[in-house]
Amino acid sequence: MTLPELSERTLLRAYRRALEATPDAIAHIDPDGEWTFEQSFTRSSRLAGGLAHLGVGRRHPVGLLLDNSVDNVHLWMGVALSGAIEVPISTAYKHRFLTHVLNDSGCELLVAEADLVERLLPIAKDLTRLRTVVVRGDLDAAAALRDRFAVVPWAELEAHGEADPVDVDPAELLAIMYTSGTTGASKGVMCSHAHAYTYASQQDDPNHRPRQGDRVLLTLPMFHIGGQWAWVYRSLIHRSTCILERGFSVSNFWDVVRRRNITVTGLLGSMSELLWRQPPRPDDADNPLEIAILAPAPSDLDGFLERFGVQAMTGYGMSEIGQVTSGPVGSVIGNEGGFRRGIYQLRLVGDDGQDVADGLGGELWVKPDEPLTVTSGYLGLPEATAALIDPEGWLHTGDVLRRDESGRYYFLDRVKDALRRRGENVSSFEVESVINAHPDIVESAVVAVHSELTEDEIRAVVVLREGAVFDPIGITGYLVERLPYFMVPRYLETAAELPKTPSQKVRKAQLRDAGLAADTWDREAAGIKLGSGRTRVRGGHV
Repeated sequence: MTLPELSERTLLRAYRRALEATPDAIAHIDPDGEWTFEQSFTRSSRLAGGLAHLGVGRRHPVGLLLDNSVDNVHLWMGVALSGAIEVPISTAYKHRFLTHVLNDSGCELLVAEADLVERLLPIAKDLTRLRTVVVRGDLDAAAALRDRFAVVPWAELEAHGEADPVDVDPAELLAIMYTSGTTGASKGVMCSHAHAYTYASQQDDPNHRPRQGDRVLLTLPMFHIGGQWAWVYRSLIHRSTCILERGFSVSNFWDVVRRRNITVTGLLGSMSELLWRQPPRPDDADNPLEIAILAPAPSDLDGFLERFGVQAMTGYGMSEIGQVTSGPVGSVIGNEGGFRRGIYQLRLVGDDGQDVADGLGGELWVKPDEPLTVTSGYLGLPEATAALIDPEGWLHTGDVLRRDESGRYYFLDRVKDALRRRGENVSSFEVESVINAHPDIVESAVVAVHSELTEDEIRAVVVLREGAVFDPIGITGYLVERLPYFMVPRYLETAAELPKTPSQKVRKAQLRDAGLAADTWDREAAGIKLGSGRTRVRGGHV
């Protein structure tokens, strides 16, 4: 099996192939029911009709602030089938983060969960383009928004019949995916239909999984390519069944795998490590899971695979480039990213601009055989786009990898000053900008602390204003109200001043190397744990 011609790499063409081959096979399952490929296409077309009734046209951006559900799946597919552009938004976003994405993308229509629409209230006056809010759930939750926006129930999207799908060119945008803002405000990655399809498809890999007959478990959020493209879209292309859970649960994971007869799933970030650290059970290996796609691997990979009776695969990718490496079953070694996909050229480049030798780390540069299979750049940011894509067409990823003599690639680190927490890339710049707005704080520096769960913990070193008293619980409460939960620092400490270069840049390497101070405040040791994205801290209580 090979990838189809570029002209065939659109969501509509993928759906047509599925409808021709397996129209009655089950495509999607969530707690509310199950849908065949034909039923899913019909409903997506009906939601496209509802969007058209609300004024959404070709190339119009549509914001989605939604939890995992079949409603979410069919809606983003409806957006694509109508020729519009999906703008998925993290359900943890609030305040300046939510304002920036909605304004920068130009969304005039947002579809949001009922329990998230209240986040629009404090920023309503700052939303320059938004006109209509479609509410999934209790419409009363949006009553206070009616003075500012047209508020519409979800049912309105299903009340106007099916729309004829738009047969878009593969160069047209499917989505604008927002980065974590590792060097400033989040950037909108422009993703064409060809880009998304090529990321999602594994048709150039004879050992690919999932395949027809597989039952795929999705626990990753659909506002990420790792959830939406890697599992939902990939399941459509390979005509497997995608089972959606709202999120990842350590305690319920294996029960879901057994109950839903799951054969393939993805475990990103600390997910596999958290499962590995659970107390062993005699029935650990008594499950239907065949393949776990791991990035990264847990601390004891061999022990994990033996204990749970699974095999592993891996891969490396990002929104800007898609998936450029993959690892066949049984090849995973540590933080391996796998082998180069034949449709991409890869270079590992040192600080001197020269390729590094095998075994040494270098920044990964990517050049696709077909330019449409990577991003065309960042929305409205020509300078950032020029920094990403050089004149010869190489994309500079900002990630450091190494390659061994057999051609395997291994992820090592990030060139950019970013962290990774709970599967999310975190911008130190953005966290610092929120911390620095606290009335008692002059400036701050945010750095990574190694975590036993294979990801970063976040440490903030703050300089207090003269006369201010260090109140870590109060600062944490302030940040919980303004930051996505995964960006809230675990560790807080004070310093009289931050170490800086002559040009006044903070020497973050010095802070990282120094490690935690003896008097560093630990949020988790204080009993404050954040995990839902909807937690508030008041008076030291969660």
